[in-house]
Amino acid sequence: MEPPDLPTYSRLLLDILNGDPALSIRGDEAEEAWRVLEPVISAWERNLVPLQEYPAGSDGPRSRHG
Repeated sequence: MEPPDLPTYSRLLLDILNGDPALSIRGDEAEEAWRVLEPVISAWERNLVPLQEYPAGSDGPRSRHG
């Protein structure tokens, strides 16, 4: 199979196996991302900060517009 014909994620895995980390992250980066996001997720779960849903491509939640 030629690289352009690879299924989804195969190109990413092939690049990683070939030593090209351009589209992947290091373990410490993943841990830092979770360190930052975990308090946000926890606040949403406890309803401390309401998660405002809105349609993709819209101008955002109505409350943002006053």
